[in-house]
Amino acid sequence: MRTHTQVVLTLLSLAMVLLPLTEAQAQPQTVKIQVEVVLASNKGDTVEPPELEKMKELFRKQNFSFTSFKRLSIDTVAVEAQKATEIRLPNGVNASLKLLALKDGTATVHVDIPRQSAMDVELGRQGSVYQKAGRHVGGELILVLSPPTQK
Repeated sequence: MRTHTQVVLTLLSLAMVLLPLTEAQAQPQTVKIQVEVVLASNKGDTVEPPELEKMKELFRKQNFSFTSFKRLSIDTVAVEAQKATEIRLPNGVNASLKLLALKDGTATVHVDIPRQSAMDVELGRQGSVYQKAGRHVGGELILVLSPPTQK
């Protein structure tokens, strides 16, 4: 009888210890990311919206001399660790984002775009990451990944 009680108590204690782990694992980690699709080209000198002027200047300093920058879309998406988040691009392909790690406010995200190099990028609380996303109507699509803007 005493052994039976000890076994039951041991199993109950083990269940109490494992229960919080199971609940934590049941809710996958998620991070919100602002995804902007920009068409950079040498057709004209339009910069729409004006906030893209910073991007134009940064690209110029790095010898990526595009003269025109136009935002095609902007959205905030939730990216999870358990499954990829798909983003449809204007050139007909899907970019795939998947959260690899989230530590101390920095998210490591796997970015996979067909016919481009897949890569892991780190996103902090500020700043942006630029990822080439393929050719489109005489220019290059650029995926701009940033923390969501606070409103």
